[in-house]
Amino acid sequence: MSLPEGTLGGHAAALVPTRRRPAARPAMALSAGLIALACLAGCGGGGGGGGAGAETRAASVGAATPVTVAAANASPAATPPPGSDTGPPPAASVEPNTLSFAFTLDRARTTSAGIFAADGRLLRTLWRGERLEAGRHTRQWDLRQDDGQIASAAEVSVRVVHHDVRYVWQGVVGNSTAAPGQVPQRSFQPPASLAADGEQLHIALGYNEAQSSLSGLRTSEPQRVQAAVRHTDPFTGIGLVASDGQALYLAQTGGISKAGFVFARRLADGQMLNFPQGQALCLNAWAGTQRCYPDQTYPSVIAHRPEGQALPTGLAVQRQGRLLAVAYAAEQRVRVYDKLSGALLSEWRAPLAPEGRNQLAMGADGDLWLTGANEVLRYTDIAGTPREVGRFGGLDQPLALAADPADAARLWVAEGGAAQAVRRLDLRTGQADRSLGRRGGLAGQAEATPDRLCFTAAAGTAHSALAVDGQGHVWVADTCNNRLQRFSPEGAVVASVAWLPASYTAAVDTARPQRVFANFLEFEVAAQPASDGRPAWRLVHNWLPALPASLRDEHAANLHWGGFTAVHTLSNGRSYAQMNVRGVAWLVELGSDGRVRPLQTLQPASATRTAEVMQGNGDLHWAVDDGDRQHVMRRRLEGHGSDGSPRWAASGTVLASLPRSSGAPFHRMGTYTGVMGPRWPLTDTGLVISFDPGVSGNEGFHLGAAGVGSGTWAWQASPSGPLDGKGSFQTRASDSNIHYGGNVAMVSGRQVVYGYHGEFYTDLGNGRVGQANQFMHFLDNGLFVGQFGRPSTQGDSQPVPGLSGNAFSPWLVRHEGRSFLYHNDESSWGGVHRWEILGLEEMGELRASGVRGTQIELR
Repeated sequence: MSLPEGTLGGHAAALVPTRRRPAARPAMALSAGLIALACLAGCGGGGGGGGAGAETRAASVGAATPVTVAAANASPAATPPPGSDTGPPPAASVEPNTLSFAFTLDRARTTSAGIFAADGRLLRTLWRGERLEAGRHTRQWDLRQDDGQIASAAEVSVRVVHHDVRYVWQGVVGNSTAAPGQVPQRSFQPPASLAADGEQLHIALGYNEAQSSLSGLRTSEPQRVQAAVRHTDPFTGIGLVASDGQALYLAQTGGISKAGFVFARRLADGQMLNFPQGQALCLNAWAGTQRCYPDQTYPSVIAHRPEGQALPTGLAVQRQGRLLAVAYAAEQRVRVYDKLSGALLSEWRAPLAPEGRNQLAMGADGDLWLTGANEVLRYTDIAGTPREVGRFGGLDQPLALAADPADAARLWVAEGGAAQAVRRLDLRTGQADRSLGRRGGLAGQAEATPDRLCFTAAAGTAHSALAVDGQGHVWVADTCNNRLQRFSPEGAVVASVAWLPASYTAAVDTARPQRVFANFLEFEVAAQPASDGRPAWRLVHNWLPALPASLRDEHAANLHWGGFTAVHTLSNGRSYAQMNVRGVAWLVELGSDGRVRPLQTLQPASATRTAEVMQGNGDLHWAVDDGDRQHVMRRRLEGHGSDGSPRWAASGTVLASLPRSSGAPFHRMGTYTGVMGPRWPLTDTGLVISFDPGVSGNEGFHLGAAGVGSGTWAWQASPSGPLDGKGSFQTRASDSNIHYGGNVAMVSGRQVVYGYHGEFYTDLGNGRVGQANQFMHFLDNGLFVGQFGRPSTQGDSQPVPGLSGNAFSPWLVRHEGRSFLYHNDESSWGGVHRWEILGLEEMGELRASGVRGTQIELR
């Protein structure tokens, strides 16, 4: 029987996300054994779908075939305690102290079931995520509630949800190299340094947290990772790179190891170059031994500096000669070595810019260029008595240099400050004769275009890197746009290679879900995937340069913790965002003129309250502890001022009053919840969602709901226990290693999803420790739907589809009738992940009401 969407009570209610509030439930008088029937779309007739079967299959990037992705640990728990949600076996007859029920599935489906009181409260979850074959099924309820007590209700409703919901990982937004079947560019920080050999571009990535700090690409295939040599040491941070066409010279500038040194690898075979006057170095030995880890063994290095001494800030090598130069800005010093023997040939003072990187470039004639405060200088005879033979002044914060390999008198320089562009300097004329990028970059407004460069880096610094390839094209590290731009000598952008460094802050505009944010970058993302299955996206705004000084702190960068934690376009058509500035939550307007306008601060969290969080309709929600109650509060949006600023009610009202009883899913104050605190969302059916993300202090339920104005739980779900693929919440009771558990709960229509990033969790299936990165999906009646995500414990050096790290900024949205979950990524895939949730429209629910000692038929 097919009934209209939104019909409730004793009739069908399609479990489809909708922005409409359903009609009130009609009153019904049910006598003993009288059956109230309901059947949703899909419970009778129709073809089958690819369901969430017992066998786990790995997704592929952009795969057209829907895939159910495994939970972190698919091992079921041991014998369940009384009141657990494992269903009893089919009964041959009706026992007086049971309620027997039967139902028929026309095809195999994934099912969850529960017992509900007449007022809609969930009394008992009978089972979760059980795959049942087509045919008739009979089960019994032993009259016990989830707490093990006998239910007092005379008449109850039995509901069985059945579906073939699938979770398809489509890829990531913001990474142009994350194509099907290949490893993407990925890094913890933006590119640190560049060097080129003909068609080969070498990319130094700095410290890259358990991944290689060296990457590369071929100019003929710029969207494919192709490193010329392999470097596997995860302790180092390769911050400088230079090449003479025979060997790649690499400078360690800080990682877990804080020592500084230079080493080299032959381009022909990747083997380390032996410097006869170098020294062997072991960065890490096996505990209690002198046996060095292979990846941390360096048989020959030069320019070694122990921890605490100045680190290199520039590296350049002669292609035709034998000289290698290393700069140390903190000491205003340049050291020159024999690039083959490793012998130190000279050491001299130079007016280097006090802060900088990529401060050196070697000209085609062997002369050395270096960056000063607002100038670049040219030196000759650098291995003997160096002499200055050229100088360009009047530059605006020179950040990086690249010599023209075909013309010794020309030099490319990236300028920060107000310039945010690259210029070519000609020693013969003393003038700049070419410019790359629009002068001023993104200054004044946020619209992103290929030629608007941005060199803003973390903690108020600036950074770029340059290299000239074999075709004379210039590669530019466009740092705060998170991309490498390849310019022709005439100034046209001919290639763009984009990826996001580690990002903990992501957001999606709930009213305009095509707007997806990573830190301060805004992408336009189509609902329909591209032809290869990946998300179709483009960078449209970079709001970082538009921030006024009052909103800038050490995190104001397009990586790590900076950025917008929420974005909402309200009824007045204007867009507002939340962001954290020096520990204070600010509300700002993202203006149509490309400017960021500060509006006001929001109430912060304290020992007894959570921080205010803006909802999609503009209301502010938070919670306050009050004795044995936790009051979820709301301040309604009442309108907007003449300048567009939101106006809220002067005081808050109580949305729901949650019992703070043992094992209940109220929020424990001070528990880590990601970047913005608990969201306290409302479902379309008028339920306030509460979530306890903590891993200690609660061995009961972690997800719950209460009706608006209510003081009781409508349902409690997601019990503590090892991750089992069925929505259990792993705590320290079963995993002593785990540090953080969940983050936030989200809603879309009747769908409720929470994130469980699980930092340092133990995969109980293989014993490995990592990050869980799971998402638990429930309905707004508390019944389990599915679990998806890919834990880091199942990956290796090659990221598997869906794998991510510290995914604690998730957003659940509807876009053009499709359901998506977006989330951040530490650096597994270098972008904002997108999952599509399929099959929601075909979910069905069978239900009937009855009393103990009877058998009822669900329809």
